[in-house]
Amino acid sequence: MNVLIAEDSPSDRMLLKLHLEKLGHSVYEVSNGIELVQHFYEHSEEFDILVVDLNMPGKSGIEAVTEIRKHQGSYAANWIPIIFLSGSDAEDDILKCIEAGADAYLSKPIQHKVLLAKLIAVTRLAHMRQELLAANSQLEALSTTDYLTNLPNRRAFEHTLRDEMAKARRHAQMLSVAILDIDHFKQINDTYGHDGGDLILREVSKRLMASQRSGDVFGRVGGEEFGLILPHTNAEEAKIACERYREVLSTEDYHYDGHIIKLTVSVGACKFDNDISQLELIKRADVALYMAKNTGRDKVVIEGY
Repeated sequence: MNVLIAEDSPSDRMLLKLHLEKLGHSVYEVSNGIELVQHFYEHSEEFDILVVDLNMPGKSGIEAVTEIRKHQGSYAANWIPIIFLSGSDAEDDILKCIEAGADAYLSKPIQHKVLLAKLIAVTRLAHMRQELLAANSQLEALSTTDYLTNLPNRRAFEHTLRDEMAKARRHAQMLSVAILDIDHFKQINDTYGHDGGDLILREVSKRLMASQRSGDVFGRVGGEEFGLILPHTNAEEAKIACERYREVLSTEDYHYDGHIIKLTVSVGACKFDNDISQLELIKRADVALYMAKNTGRDKVVIEGY
C-alpha cells in the first residue's frame, strides 16, 4: 500500500515511517495540513491510505481532512481510508476526528502492534475501495462501449461531442461532425445473414481505427451508422478527411465464410457554428448524409457546399 503521512514532528514522522516500512508499505511524507491538502489534490490517485496528525501548524488535521472529504464528495469509491494520530486520547478529540472523516484513531506514542491492527482494518477498506473502483470502471466501459465494434456507443459519442463543442466555443476553434453509413447494408444482412453483417461492422470499425487521424473520435451511433468528430477541422478539411475514410473502407474487399464482399459508404458532414445546438449539428450532418444517399451513394457531401 502507498501511505501518505502528514506529521509536523520530524521525530514522530521518522518513527512512523519506520513502522510502516517495516510492515511493507511505501511511505510518502508531508509536514503540515496545507502540504497534505495540496499533495493530495495533485497525487490523490497514487495513495491508498492517509495517516494524519491531529495538531499541525497552518491547517489542523481536522481542517485538512474535512477539506479532503469535501473534495472527494459523497461517492464511496472516492474515499481513501484515513487514520488520525494524536497525543490525546480524549473522547471529544476522537469524536471530532471520526466526524471529520477519519476511519480510525491512533494515540501517541505509537505502539507497533496497535498500529498494525489499525492498518489491517483500514487496508481492508482500501482493498474494498480498489475493487469498487475496478468494478465501476468495468461498468462504465460497458455502458459507453458498443459491444460489437468496441467503439464508443451513441451515448458516449454524444457526450464527447458535447465536450468538443464546448472547447470549440471556448477557444474559438474549428470543429466538424460527420455521419458515415454503409451503403446497402440490408442487402449484406439478407445475403450473408447477421453473422456476415456483424463481421462487416467489426471490420469497418477496425479499418476506421487503423486510419484514424490524431484527435478524431469515432462512435457507432446506429445500426450501420458511425459518427465522426473532427476537431480543429473546417469544412474543406472535413471533406478531405472524410474522403480518405471513405476510400479506406471502400477500396479493399471484405471476406466472410469464403465469400468476397464489396461495399461502399456514404458520408454526410457539416462544420460547427457557435450558435447551433448539438441536436441541430447532428441533424445537419444527417441531412448531408441523406443528400449523399440520394445522389448516387459512395460519396461525401458537406452541408452547405
